[in-house]
Amino acid sequence: MKHIYFVAETKGSMSTMQLRMVEEAKIHCAREHFKAISTDSVVYDVADSYAALLSKVMS
Repeated sequence: MKHIYFVAETKGSMSTMQLRMVEEAKIHCAREHFKAISTDSVVYDVADSYAALLSKVMS
């Protein structure tokens, strides 16, 4: 059985030109945190668009 939990943080744009350095650092830390807590049976990941989320859900 597969479960997907979704937490959203909206910014208006994911363009790095529009993200402040603090926001970029938060995203980097979140990615590293998700990588560290993932296991063979539970995988945490980041989706930066609805299409990316849908792709992860459907795989």
